[in-house]
Amino acid sequence: MAKVISFINLKGGVGKTTLLVTTAEVLACEHNKKVLVIDLDPQTNATVLLISQERWKKANENNRTIHQLFLDKVEGTTAFDINKSIIKGVSNIGDGISNLDLLPSSIDLIDIYDKVSGLNYNNNLIKILKEQLEILDNQYDYILVDCPPNLGAITMCGIYMSQYYIIPVIADTLSTYGLNQVIRKINEKAREIKRIEDTYSIKPLGIVINRYRDNKPYTSIKAGLELKSKNREIPKLFETVIYNRSTISNICDYSESENTIRGKYKKEFSTIDNLVKEIIERC
Repeated sequence: MAKVISFINLKGGVGKTTLLVTTAEVLACEHNKKVLVIDLDPQTNATVLLISQERWKKANENNRTIHQLFLDKVEGTTAFDINKSIIKGVSNIGDGISNLDLLPSSIDLIDIYDKVSGLNYNNNLIKILKEQLEILDNQYDYILVDCPPNLGAITMCGIYMSQYYIIPVIADTLSTYGLNQVIRKINEKAREIKRIEDTYSIKPLGIVINRYRDNKPYTSIKAGLELKSKNREIPKLFETVIYNRSTISNICDYSESENTIRGKYKKEFSTIDNLVKEIIERC
């Protein structure tokens, strides 16, 4: 059975999507896990980190993105086919990573956000992604879900299908300010879902300090997070801290291809791999 992990934070700019993509690539390439990335964010950042914009455009024009799944619910159609929509062997490493697949997003999701929310009365829409997983018949070891920076209906579809969630934060005031709100809202929604399905469960896998700088105010905020984690006021911090270095930022350019995963991440590879090992262990 696949381990399904949502990456979520209500604050944008924390490097959530970049962290998810690096995790997916290392899981697939270094640890030989079969990985699926599901991009639920209409910004489509995870999508264009893993495939070319031309390839995305072709998928979008042929209704083979996550947008079509939700559009079917809005319009009462059945055009979405998950097996045709998943793009195999994605990434700009070599000719793609054979173990890494993508269910792409679309900016067209923005146009139907309100309609999808309207359909989710009494949480009657949240099962549609999980139902698609059953069609895949346990093809994957890990499924990583890139959630939008909100707790709307589409995000909750991702939360419902997940066993775990990871919260990436930057050690600054704005990034950590809404941390308790994210946790509280997910817990509230989980209680709602358990009224519908008593076997439902989701656990925080932990908080990742991302884009860290070894100076104030980062150091003092990091120390505060460590204390809260120790006192169990927030989920457990990952021991691995991702520093704010240019190597990680450079993966945002899909056109900059590399032959190997170590060539792509260079000196940062061991840091990312340590985080992935922690994720595997915590799962």
